[in-house]
Amino acid sequence: MSRNRWYWVIQITAWSTYGVVGLLISGLFSEINLPNIGLVVLGAAMMLTSTHLLRLWMKRRKWLKLRLKALIVRLLPTLVILAVTANALGTIYTYAFTTIAPKNEFSIPIFLLYTLQTFIYQSLWTGIYLIIYYFRNYKKEEIEKWKLQTALKDAELIALKAQINPHFLFNALNNIRALILEDQMKARDMVSHLSELLRYSIQFNNNEKVMVADELDIVQKYLELEAIHYEKRLHFTINSSSDLDRYKIPPMIIQLMAENAVKHGISQVKGGGEIQVIVESQEGELVLQVCNTGKLKPNNHNGGIGLRNATERIRILFEKEPDLQLIQDDDMVKSVLKLPLEK
Repeated sequence: MSRNRWYWVIQITAWSTYGVVGLLISGLFSEINLPNIGLVVLGAAMMLTSTHLLRLWMKRRKWLKLRLKALIVRLLPTLVILAVTANALGTIYTYAFTTIAPKNEFSIPIFLLYTLQTFIYQSLWTGIYLIIYYFRNYKKEEIEKWKLQTALKDAELIALKAQINPHFLFNALNNIRALILEDQMKARDMVSHLSELLRYSIQFNNNEKVMVADELDIVQKYLELEAIHYEKRLHFTINSSSDLDRYKIPPMIIQLMAENAVKHGISQVKGGGEIQVIVESQEGELVLQVCNTGKLKPNNHNGGIGLRNATERIRILFEKEPDLQLIQDDDMVKSVLKLPLEK
C-alpha cells in the first residue's frame, strides 16, 4: 500500500472514530436525532478537512524544512485560526439546526472552551503527523547516507586499485626491459611469471578479499620474478601455517609489502639480502610480516605509496585504522600488519 493511501486510511479511520465517540457522548446529554447526528458528522468532517488542508499548506510553504522554533511560530497562529473557524461553523450549525443549545443564549466562554478543545485535537494530530514525518525521513536519510557511503567506498577502492596495479606493473616491465639485451632466457622466464601475476591481478583484484593461500602463491611468483632480476642478491623464504590458508585478506596486500621490501630494502643494499614473509595468528589477529635486509630511513616509517594505498584499502574494507608498523631490528627492517581474523 502506498504512503498516500496509508495516509487516507489513517485519516478517515481516526476522524471517524472521533465522530463515533462524539456521537456516544452526545447521546448521554441529548437525544439522538438527525440534526444532532449531522452535527457530529460535520465536526468529524471539519477536523479531517482542516488537518488535511494544514498538511497541504505545510508542504506547499515548505514548513517541514524549517527549524523547530520557526515551525512552531508558524503553526500556532495557523492552528488557532483553524480551531476558531471550525468551531464557528459548528456553533452556527448547532444554533441553526439542533436543540442542543437555546437559540438566544450564545455563550462566549462555552465557545472558547470548545475552540480550545478543537485546538488541542488539531495540535495532537499535528504533533503525531510531524513525528511520523520526521521519523520516516530520518530513516530515509539514514538509508541514503549508507548508500552514499557504500558508493564512496566503492569509488575509493576503485581509485586505490587503479593506483596499485600500474605501480606493480611498471616495476615488472622495467625489470624485463633491463634483461632483454642481457639474458633473453631469463627475460622470457620473467614474462611467464608476469603473466601469472597479471592473471591473478585480473581474476582476484576485482574481489574485496582473497584467501591467504592465494595471496602467498602470487607472492611466491613475484619474489621468484624479482630473484631472477637480482640474481644472487635476493634470497627469500615464505612461512605460513596451513591453518591460516582460508583466512581472508585484501588482494595484493602481502605482495605490496614484499614489493616495498624489494624497492626500499634489497635494491638499496649493495650486496643484496634476504626477504622473509611470515603469516601467523596472534591474540585473535592475523599478523602479516615481511622482513628485509636494510636500514629504515628516518622519513620512511609509513612505507611507499603502494603500501600506503594498501593500508587505506584496509581502512575502507574493515572500517578500522590499519595497524601497520615498520621496525628496525638489527640489520633487518620488519613490516608488520595486523588484520582481523576473518574467513
